[in-house]
Amino acid sequence: MEYLEVIHVPPNTPEAARPGPDAQLPMLIAIHGLGDTPENFQHVISDLPVTVRVIIPRGLDPVDDGFSWFPIRARSNDVAGLSKGISSAADRLARLIAALQRSRPTTGRPVVTGFSQGGMLSFALAVYHPELIAMAVPVGGWLPPPLWPSALPERRPLPKIVALHGEADPAVKFIPTREAVEHLEKLGWPAMLKPYPEVGHAIPPKMRRELYLQLEHALEATP
Repeated sequence: MEYLEVIHVPPNTPEAARPGPDAQLPMLIAIHGLGDTPENFQHVISDLPVTVRVIIPRGLDPVDDGFSWFPIRARSNDVAGLSKGISSAADRLARLIAALQRSRPTTGRPVVTGFSQGGMLSFALAVYHPELIAMAVPVGGWLPPPLWPSALPERRPLPKIVALHGEADPAVKFIPTREAVEHLEKLGWPAMLKPYPEVGHAIPPKMRRELYLQLEHALEATP
């Protein structure tokens, strides 16, 4: 799987304080959405106040000027097909993450975030590959009911999930995401949803500030 790898340092970091490519660092997996590219999506974390190794995988299939992770959209009635696409892409991402953990000097387990399709994959990675990640921050994502776990996995500690979602999102509806998070909470999963009234399918400044806050806390305390 192709990916973009960058050593991100906070803005205004002195040159002497910038780590080299072989430095041991926390790792952030950032997953772009439908029609996007790693090169464009890296701007989402451009002001993140943490020094971190960022891995931005490239979607599996070309679409328009970018890439897609699976062919069925969240608005489709084919929820089973959508779930199959999410599961398959998440499995491939899990293999990449495991390989990167072996080959890169990494502090703790990686943290995962993503937008839209990337948010769905962030959910799936946390639920089905909990041993690989420390925390997931899905943005504008969803875990369809066919992928809801019926019980907690034996692996402990479970990765915390903090989902950020606009209540006016027309592409990935808010209520299904709320229902998915509520299901995880009832199982005992450390999951929560932060809603944003009047926000659509986007990452406006107030949501980005919360994203940075969650990522900063997770990356600085990766278990």
